[in-house]
Amino acid sequence: MIWIIGNQGMLGKEVSRIFDEAGTAQVGSDREVSILDPAAMQSFAKEYRPAWIVNCSAYTAVDKAEEEQNAAFALNRDGPANIAKVARELDIPLIHISTDYVFDGSSPEPLREDAPTGPQSIYGKSKLAGEEAVRSTLDRHVIIRTAWLYGEFGANFVFTMLKLMSSRETIKVVDDQRGSPTWARELARLIAVIIAADSTAYGTYHFSGEGECSWYGFAREIYRLGREKGMLQSDCEIVPCSSAEFPTPARRPRYSLLSKEKVKRVFGIEIPDWKTSLNEFFERFVSTKNKIAI
Repeated sequence: MIWIIGNQGMLGKEVSRIFDEAGTAQVGSDREVSILDPAAMQSFAKEYRPAWIVNCSAYTAVDKAEEEQNAAFALNRDGPANIAKVARELDIPLIHISTDYVFDGSSPEPLREDAPTGPQSIYGKSKLAGEEAVRSTLDRHVIIRTAWLYGEFGANFVFTMLKLMSSRETIKVVDDQRGSPTWARELARLIAVIIAADSTAYGTYHFSGEGECSWYGFAREIYRLGREKGMLQSDCEIVPCSSAEFPTPARRPRYSLLSKEKVKRVFGIEIPDWKTSLNEFFERFVSTKNKIAI
């Protein structure tokens, strides 16, 4: 039995679907079992006795976090700390999801797991605090840092771009922040691999799509596929711009490409290029485009 916390979110739903396809027993919880209520979580865990916990819950409103600091730290630091305590008490390993926003964006090369952290936003600081809470509380943990996550469920960059491209003649997209997009389904597959192997290779790992691009490059590929698959009917000019031209409340890392050498070596996985994954994402859902809010 696997316990998926945050099973109604973009990643949580994808993890649940991957387990369904594999016939893996699972139980999910979302707001009805608050991660800020240790007693409720302990009661839930004792009832279902999971073999693993997967924490997909998080406060992810990056810009809003600058104003809602208490909420961000509650869900991204205190919640994971509570989960880790329950896991420790019941001797259950935990997979916890973190982010590239724990870095400051100044690295000239792909970021390894032991690279110095230096979050530039409240969101990044709260996620780093969550990592530290898990590490200090529970030995049997796997922390997976990921980046630029998109998927079928919930708001994300791909759907935002498709909406804008279908309603505007021109859009501007930042071209001086670089990283690699990650399809939620690929991350869910990694989680399933770790659990299926009942791995004891605990620690911190990086995972994202292979390759590198800017948000502008990502947007251009979304537009190309949207036109090719018939999801976009009208022309839209995509114009590169600087971060200074598109100010946001929260500072984003200018460079947050994650090195995946460790996760590939330890778990023996192959990671598709981000363009390959994005194409498969479009292929899977092109027939249901009317069901996807674009």
